[in-house]
Amino acid sequence: MATRWEYCILTRLSAGLDTKWHVNRTFDYSNGPHLAEETTEKAWQAYNAKFDELHATHNFPILPAALNLLGADGWELIDDMNTGLAGGEGLVLKRPVEAAPARKRAAAKAKPSRRR
Repeated sequence: MATRWEYCILTRLSAGLDTKWHVNRTFDYSNGPHLAEETTEKAWQAYNAKFDELHATHNFPILPAALNLLGADGWELIDDMNTGLAGGEGLVLKRPVEAAPARKRAAAKAKPSRRR
């Protein structure tokens, strides 16, 4: 059986040592770009809250600590990318689905298959 992967993108919101980092932030722009609502999944919100806590400590840069948090959960840095935004950068990470926390694997198994 082939390994299945899941991915996350760690993006920075500003330039400099005190930049803020977030993973897999998503937004709903259906009400227009100025009324965008964040729709980030709870698992990613938990990581982002930890990164905000690191940022609040004023021990910059926080990127090494953020990568250590992700690495402890099985994430491996595989690439960097230009997000297309001025000063924007994204770091792409992956991990085998099997390395995901048990609660996430159980939820994935409980979903009915869409294959026919």
